[in-house]
Amino acid sequence: MSADVVTLSMPARTEYLILARLALAGIARELPIDASMLADLKLAVTEACGNAIRHAHPAGDGIVTVRYTVTDEAIEIRVADDGPGMDAPAQLDLPELELSESGMGLAIIHALVDGLEIEPGADGRGTVVRMWRRRLPAPARA
Repeated sequence: MSADVVTLSMPARTEYLILARLALAGIARELPIDASMLADLKLAVTEACGNAIRHAHPAGDGIVTVRYTVTDEAIEIRVADDGPGMDAPAQLDLPELELSESGMGLAIIHALVDGLEIEPGADGRGTVVRMWRRRLPAPARA
């Protein structure tokens, strides 16, 4: 299985959120995905990046890294921050998520993607949000 990978590192400030969406839109130009799926993925990546900025770097002093991996089967998006980290369940259980105003981002992401995992960063700092959406085969042309 061959994968195309695009990585974007940006300052943890809200004015850079548009870059995550633009990168995804550029990638999608080369893929047979419909406008609805693209809109869902744009919203999901915006929520994940927004959470990283808001919770890990409220002073805007860190880095958020977004990695897009595209295979024939799926599109995976990983949003990582280098903040202090969070206590995340090994399995995301939405009925137990507190759906307060500040907790809606994860619920929104969960509703838009086929899979969602949250884990600590590789060195124990930061948080990694991994989400994916299965790609449907391109429609047959007549």
